[in-house]
Amino acid sequence: MELIKIILNSWQFNVIAAVVSAVLYVQYYKLAVKDTEREGMATIILEFIGGIGALILMPFFVFKFSFDLKVVALFILANIFYTLNDRIKTIARKNLEVSIFSIIDQLSKVFLIMYGIILFHNPIIATKLIGGTLIILGNIALFYHKKKFIINKYVLLSVFASFLMATALIIDVDISKRFNLPFYVMLTLIIPAIFNYAIERCPIKDITNEFNSNRKKYYIISGLVSGPMIFFTIRSLQLGQVAFIAPLLATTVLLNVLVASVMHKEKTNLIRKIAVAIIIIIGIYLTVV
Repeated sequence: MELIKIILNSWQFNVIAAVVSAVLYVQYYKLAVKDTEREGMATIILEFIGGIGALILMPFFVFKFSFDLKVVALFILANIFYTLNDRIKTIARKNLEVSIFSIIDQLSKVFLIMYGIILFHNPIIATKLIGGTLIILGNIALFYHKKKFIINKYVLLSVFASFLMATALIIDVDISKRFNLPFYVMLTLIIPAIFNYAIERCPIKDITNEFNSNRKKYYIISGLVSGPMIFFTIRSLQLGQVAFIAPLLATTVLLNVLVASVMHKEKTNLIRKIAVAIIIIIGIYLTVV
């Protein structure tokens, strides 16, 4: 038990675990949803299993919970945006290549910078602006072919999902420190699952049937690693220097491009995707130095 606690308090372990779980999550998410006709139910399943995955880590940390009304109100508001993000990204992930969605998803960093400047009056720092610009230019380069942009509605949905994620993060910034972290992560998955269930208004039997499809193992793998992935990401940033940890976490963009080229046969424009992924990693580094 003590050894596990020591390991969980190591930034090195948390970074490696975050990167590995993020790659597994993204790749198997695609396999879980690519053939579904019930994106809403698929989202609920993945959120619910993700919550269970997060709870596995709860016994290793002191339990604490905030009853501050302001904290609770902000947390619920943030979960509304998490709910919308989860629902929209399922549609986007289903219809886009893994590599493309992974790259677009990094636009959330740009939205966070914008929020920081507009809402919190953060100083305008040249390196952050350059980093954000590189992330944007990387995405532009991804869709610019033969002197025109090739963008469909799923690309736009992905951009919107990135905005929703950034909005949720900016609302509940620092809230996780008031909770047992695995328990907090569980809530950010289970509450959106409940909200999405209320929106879908589907019978439990239909959700069970969707889960018991021939994609069941993909739901389980992607779902179970999602909770720990969020935990390891937050924990690594808490334990290490952000300027060093964030670029390491950003390598998941490149890894997802490479793994998807093999696992999902995403060979089209592979060199361009690799180059864009590297540009984005550099951009993320500049946003945190």
